[in-house]
Amino acid sequence: MMTIWAECTVSAAHRFADYDMHGHTYIVRVSIREAEDGFLNAETFRDELLRIRRGVDHRCLNDVLETPTMEELARWFARELRKERYDVTEVQISRPEGLGCRLVLAG
Repeated sequence: MMTIWAECTVSAAHRFADYDMHGHTYIVRVSIREAEDGFLNAETFRDELLRIRRGVDHRCLNDVLETPTMEELARWFARELRKERYDVTEVQISRPEGLGCRLVLAG
């Protein structure tokens, strides 16, 4: 099995009951499985990822996600890309301060 990945950055704010509004820069890396014909167009996939990120970039995550965490952000990217028929295998979210999460999806 071959996978490819594409990355983008997302700058977004969020708030929790115990924290005031604040923001983070997230690095989002999404891996997808090759198509049945064995061909993946990496540039097309990257462009689609960049289009989809507009839904959360420079936004308040509370307006988009029920729970505005990086874990839910990973799930959101997986759902949005699956709507576009990409076979998402993994979504990694990291923050420059050395924190992150990884969502691994069963194939």
